[in-house]
Amino acid sequence: MRIEKLKLHNFRQFIDTQVIEFATEKDKNITVLIGDNTTGKTTLIRAFEWILYDKNEFDKKILLNQNVIDNMLVGEEQEVTGTICLNHNGKEYEIQRRQNYTCIGKGEVRERRSKAAIYYQQPDGQTKSEIRVDFASQIERILPKNLSGYFFFGGERLGAIGSRDDIENAVKGLMGLDVLYNAMAHLKSVINKLRKSLDFSGDEEADKLQKEQEEKEELLKQKQRELVTIKEELEYYQEEKEKYAALLKANESVREDQKRRERLEESVKGLEVRMEKAQSEYVSAFSRDAFSFFGIPLLKEAIDMLAEASDQVESVPDMTAETIDYLLKRGYCICKEPIVKGSRVEAELLNERAKQPPEAIGSLVRRFKEQAMEYLTISERYEDTVASRYEDIRVIREEIEQGRDEIEELNKRLEGQKDIAYLEMQYQKADIKISEFEEKKGRVQEEIGVYKNEIASIMRKLDNYVQNSKKNVQIQLQIDYASEVYEWVRKAYYEREKAIRENLEEKVNENFQKTYHGSRTIIIDEKYRVKYYDVTTEESDGLKAVKSLAFISGLVELAKEALTLNNTVDVGPLYYPLVMDAPFSNVDTEHIQKASAILPEAAEQIIIALMEKDWKSASSVMSSRTGKMYVLEQACGRDGKRIDTITHIKSREVCDV
Repeated sequence: MRIEKLKLHNFRQFIDTQVIEFATEKDKNITVLIGDNTTGKTTLIRAFEWILYDKNEFDKKILLNQNVIDNMLVGEEQEVTGTICLNHNGKEYEIQRRQNYTCIGKGEVRERRSKAAIYYQQPDGQTKSEIRVDFASQIERILPKNLSGYFFFGGERLGAIGSRDDIENAVKGLMGLDVLYNAMAHLKSVINKLRKSLDFSGDEEADKLQKEQEEKEELLKQKQRELVTIKEELEYYQEEKEKYAALLKANESVREDQKRRERLEESVKGLEVRMEKAQSEYVSAFSRDAFSFFGIPLLKEAIDMLAEASDQVESVPDMTAETIDYLLKRGYCICKEPIVKGSRVEAELLNERAKQPPEAIGSLVRRFKEQAMEYLTISERYEDTVASRYEDIRVIREEIEQGRDEIEELNKRLEGQKDIAYLEMQYQKADIKISEFEEKKGRVQEEIGVYKNEIASIMRKLDNYVQNSKKNVQIQLQIDYASEVYEWVRKAYYEREKAIRENLEEKVNENFQKTYHGSRTIIIDEKYRVKYYDVTTEESDGLKAVKSLAFISGLVELAKEALTLNNTVDVGPLYYPLVMDAPFSNVDTEHIQKASAILPEAAEQIIIALMEKDWKSASSVMSSRTGKMYVLEQACGRDGKRIDTITHIKSREVCDV
């Protein structure tokens, strides 16, 4: 199948009739369609699916161009058409689909008639004749619908194409395994029906055994269904564990950085507490003895001055004029001696009072000198104490600044990196779930084994009753024959399925190793999901794209081999296209170039829609194999703004990059 031309008329944003002719030469097998978002790249890929399979995956199901709808009159009819011209098995085909719409109100339409037809070109090269067979069955002969998703797909499918649930059914259908699988299911159904048809009426014990067998078989089915669910859950958590183990290994340096950051953050918090304490001690030391320290020059000057003073007299320490006045008024001394006016005692007290301020300052000067000397002693320790407290603050501040600088550097390095604590939590969660489901699996398998043994025991007992009826003997013979055939089909199925999977795995690895030069090896599991043999590092989006393209290429090769073998007419090798929308979304330049190296060999014809920036990365590899190039341009209104509902397809020189 080689696509030669696509013709669209009023299909979505492709207003009027627009045509794309595709590259078909062997050495220039790539057609590139370049367009920004919303210009219609995805619409083109879906146009193929609509024409071939009447598949409409648009959110808005109306296919008619909106501008055409807006200008229709009530009752007016317009038509959307899509035509694919292709060569298949050496014959030229024109596959056409039409959809009519009638206007039912301003800006509203309703679907009317739809028609699909296939025409082929007569040997004269001019006359076209319609193939009058079922359209869908004819398309199935050209390209089976269940495989179409691997020939026509968007970029959003690329990263996950190796894990899609429909791969298994698609491959089995392609390789004819579904015939054997359906045969097994049919034979099993026949065997069960035959067993149920055994007639034990009239024999109470045999009838009881048969009912017990039916009950056990129903319980067995329930446990088998439960086991399937458990295995699916177990497989999911095993994959989760592998994924997070790979992420943890890939981010070992990040783990160390994050742990270092945590230790630094704890250290800085401790230092901040010490800083607060040191600052408090510094303020306390400074405030408590500051007067002594800063008053030293004045105190020394005062002491020197007082040393020269002549009115310094000796007096009773801490004696005050108020004390002496009190004694004189009371009339007797503290020793009980009466104080008589004009007596010697009165004279001595008045003499002592004269020594007190304001009469005398001698005692005050003496006490001041004593206190000043004490301050001088304190001031000698003050400077050392304050300096020591300040040095503590300076050292702690330097340690905090160093810690914060290192934290800031680690933050920059860790920006955008994985959260290791989260990864470890998910890994542990998966590990716990695996243990839980392994335990459940073992328990259910034991129960299944018990039910199977009980059923086998019941069947052996029933065999004794079978011989009592000619009819039952005949039915049992049929059961035995059907069981033998079932075992033969089952063995053939699993042998064939294993060979196909190994063949696909070999093809995928061959394609993968063309661009990947590491130590990874791809395996295809029993459900045809693409995995790595040993998952030890994280898989980037770019590597996912390369892996998926390798898988697609292998699947295309497998499809060609199968369809060639199933083709009854020898017309040489079959060709199949690969039509892709934005396969390089979220892929870095390096992997775009690696994937571009696979693409030209992935299929005999490549049709790829992508953005200009992605083409710039891919063009150095793909331009030499590119035969046709088109640009999707949105029309502009009078105000210069783009019109989303009108896109024009324009040819462009391949060298114009």
